[in-house]
Amino acid sequence: MNNLTDKALENIKLAQSTFEKQKISIISQQCIGGVIYHDMGMQFLSPTINLYLEAKDFIEMVENLEEYMKQPITVKKENDRIIGELGKIRVIFRHYDDVEVAKQKWEERKQRIIWDKIFIICTDRDGFDDECFERFKRLKYPKALVTRNNKWKDEEFCIYLEKY
Repeated sequence: MNNLTDKALENIKLAQSTFEKQKISIISQQCIGGVIYHDMGMQFLSPTINLYLEAKDFIEMVENLEEYMKQPITVKKENDRIIGELGKIRVIFRHYDDVEVAKQKWEERKQRIIWDKIFIICTDRDGFDDECFERFKRLKYPKALVTRNNKWKDEEFCIYLEKY
């Protein structure tokens, strides 16, 4: 972990102590939410496990999270990938081989969301741009952006990693 800044290490330790003390729904753009739940030995309280969303789709979803979680997801196999459609949003079920299992896990886990304890995690990959940053910054939920972008590293919600 020698490429982490002191601020990033402090944010990680704070997140670990927070997650250990309470049940929390981690809504993440990529697999990091599932990794955190697994490493903390916690139940998956989020549908965003073992999948990813392009940045603009993720931002759209979390800006309107309650509305999107009310919608049923349509899941299909497309070019050897399992793709979910949630309104106009595409969800890529990266670590699933079966369409029905992916859909079942999504529906099961979205029912577990703890609406008053949501934490959003995003990265600056997969199409994340300045517009996404500004929209992410305005989110009403507690949040973290894992970034390697120097211009965003001093924002209080950013975890700056020189390399990742």
